[in-house]
Amino acid sequence: MAQARLKQLVRIVRPSSQGEAVVDGRRIYILPTRYGMVFGVLLVTLLIASINYANNPAFILTFLLTGIFVQAIFHTWRNLLHLHLRPLYADRVFAGETTFFHFRLRGAGDRAHYSLQFGFREQAPVLADCPASGETEIQVPFQTRHRGLLHPGRLIVETRFPLGLLRAWCYVETDMEAIIWPRFLDAPAEQGEAANAGSADGDRGRGTDDFTGYRGYHPGDSLAHVCWKALAGEKGLLVKQFGGDRVKQIWLDFDALDETSAEIRLGRLAGAIRALASQPVHYGLRLGEREIPPDKGEDHYRKCLDALALYGGSP
Repeated sequence: MAQARLKQLVRIVRPSSQGEAVVDGRRIYILPTRYGMVFGVLLVTLLIASINYANNPAFILTFLLTGIFVQAIFHTWRNLLHLHLRPLYADRVFAGETTFFHFRLRGAGDRAHYSLQFGFREQAPVLADCPASGETEIQVPFQTRHRGLLHPGRLIVETRFPLGLLRAWCYVETDMEAIIWPRFLDAPAEQGEAANAGSADGDRGRGTDDFTGYRGYHPGDSLAHVCWKALAGEKGLLVKQFGGDRVKQIWLDFDALDETSAEIRLGRLAGAIRALASQPVHYGLRLGEREIPPDKGEDHYRKCLDALALYGGSP
């Protein structure tokens, strides 16, 4: 009961049913920065000196600077007010690399938001501006360490605009997650059982031996088969087609590896998949009770690595 009440007191910006988070005034924290505290000490010193010497110009300067400070409080708070933030997606990367969480920002009406800083706890932040009556996309980095599903936690949005005397910030609950692939280890491309397939992928279908012509690009096609010369000649995005009577197939089997550590096995398989993706072969994956049939292309590449990332949960 007490814990539930405590959660209600914490000011967190939560996304709506449409998935968009809007920063309202009651969710914004604001405190002076180090420069703001020095500025406050200066104001107190000026006030004491003005009273001590009964100096009217000193009074005017003190009240003028105080008014500027009060206005800075309002404008710093207002720079976060009604900021719209929509989570998009997260990049898939290997463990140890930096993934990026993508967000779309939208301002309120015709008012722009300047010098906004976005970052997760203990991670490097990124700076961005949100134009008036427009949208912009940002990429917030996160340094990964382990494979599996990564939950980055709450996004911290802050600003020190316009004078740097105050820091206003809020916490945004994003509920985002990223799939982090195992840290790949150098491995021979042909780890596992090799086989040759015939007519199903021969001259009447897809192969790897002889060039047979061009066709339009389909999502998931290997970039190694894209005809870049045709693209440079403004002929569109074309993909080279190959035929042949035999297509090499390779099975990657988790249980067939000698290493005792499951993480090392997953790293070896990730390295083998990474190497095979750039070769004209079809590869399949046997991972415990799960079996992914041999295939190739970007979609198959991600499917295999996703299976490795989610195997047995996070380490």
